[in-house]
Amino acid sequence: MKKLAYVFSEPDGSWSWRKTGTAICFVVFATACIGYLITHSFDELPTSYQTIIGGVFVFYFGKKLIEGKKLAVKDA
Repeated sequence: MKKLAYVFSEPDGSWSWRKTGTAICFVVFATACIGYLITHSFDELPTSYQTIIGGVFVFYFGKKLIEGKKLAVKDA
């Protein structure tokens, strides 16, 4: 249980509601995807599900890609 609390905490040791909410959203969405696949004989997921999954990947990796980069703005 101690390691689980570590996963949901910030570097300063305080509880992270953002990480907790993200985990809850993951469980709900994963359950919805698996439930859909089971009830529809493992057909392809609908476009809306695929769009959500793709959007999460683009946001996550896009954020990592531009994180730490600075933009220089020149005055005219």
